[in-house]
Amino acid sequence: MRGKVLEEEIVALQERLRGYKQREQQLLLRRARLMQREPEIRTALEAVRGLLTKKDTGEQVQVDFELTEAIYAKAALQDVDSVNLWLGANVMVEYPLEEAEQLLQQQLDVCTGSLEAISKDWEATKNSITITEVSIARVFNWDVEERRKAKAAGA
Repeated sequence: MRGKVLEEEIVALQERLRGYKQREQQLLLRRARLMQREPEIRTALEAVRGLLTKKDTGEQVQVDFELTEAIYAKAALQDVDSVNLWLGANVMVEYPLEEAEQLLQQQLDVCTGSLEAISKDWEATKNSITITEVSIARVFNWDVEERRKAKAAGA
């Protein structure tokens, strides 16, 4: 490994490192979005399950609806058969309670599974980053050692 070959190898390793770092940032962003979404799904699922337990009992349920962040409205519900769920992109769909529970449980399972997969991918990416950084350092160190040997042999 001399001259251009050495430089090409270092450039290739640095490009690989940039790719790994970019992948790491993407994974961290996806993880942050999923971690924000998971509590929302759990809260909605708990609310639907609470309504299911009160269904057909004739019992009135007092709830606080979130209108926007930190703004809530109080409501009294009785014999609720359906709920409206936000699906995203400003789309709201009405579901029967049983279907809403199934949908929210599926979304929670997907979210949890995705978080686990992202964690594994993130660990693998971190390991790849470490290995690449060590490889870059070794190539540099090898070059420095070779230059010292050449200088000592020429002196």
